[in-house]
Amino acid sequence: MRWYIKMILLNLAIIAGAILFYSEGFLGLRPWDASILKAGFSILCGLGLGTALVGGNYKLIKSAGQTPPVPLLESPEQAENVIKKYFHSDYVGNLARTAIAQQRRLRTSADRAKQAVDEKLQAGSMSAERYNAVIDAAMTTAGENLRSIAKRLSMFDDAEYKRLRSNGDVNIPEDIRAKQLELYNRNLDFIRQSIALNEKMILQMDTLTMEISDSFSRHEDDADALLDEISKLTDELRYYK
Repeated sequence: MRWYIKMILLNLAIIAGAILFYSEGFLGLRPWDASILKAGFSILCGLGLGTALVGGNYKLIKSAGQTPPVPLLESPEQAENVIKKYFHSDYVGNLARTAIAQQRRLRTSADRAKQAVDEKLQAGSMSAERYNAVIDAAMTTAGENLRSIAKRLSMFDDAEYKRLRSNGDVNIPEDIRAKQLELYNRNLDFIRQSIALNEKMILQMDTLTMEISDSFSRHEDDADALLDEISKLTDELRYYK
């Protein structure tokens, strides 16, 4: 929720509280009330509303100029939760939705590939262990790549990006605005390239599954070549971590 919306809601709540406490139609509290309890309660309510008015608004105004911290991401699940917050972004919403859907497809492709390995190759054999190790390494790197995407998205601000693109702030020198916009665009390109590599990984995983499943003995060379390609893609994905 935007800081100014929170400020509006806070002030409306304070006004509503003041009406409730001091209006004749409600509690009708007065500091000079003959009842010591009512007078004391009136003063306490006033102090509380005043503190909320000054402190709450000051805190919200101060937070408006702060960049939110980059979250500490220790698992793909945490990364997914961060990315989901950007589903409705005007500029990166589509990238965020694609990244989440893509990870689920990657996991499905990897599970299919490992199932094909288990069915066609002897358990514990060097070939089976080699295939499973490459698939596991690819999925580990894909999870790290998802955390990288989440961190890059967490640094993206729709309002700031819109301002930089519109060039509406005449107080910022053009060369500085251009460099700031370049940083945003470079970040977006990095995310797009990560997503493109993930998509290629899905294709290679699915192709590997088909080669293994379709008479492995006749397609062993093709499967080995695909395994090498997946290893190369894994190394390339590590660059985008």
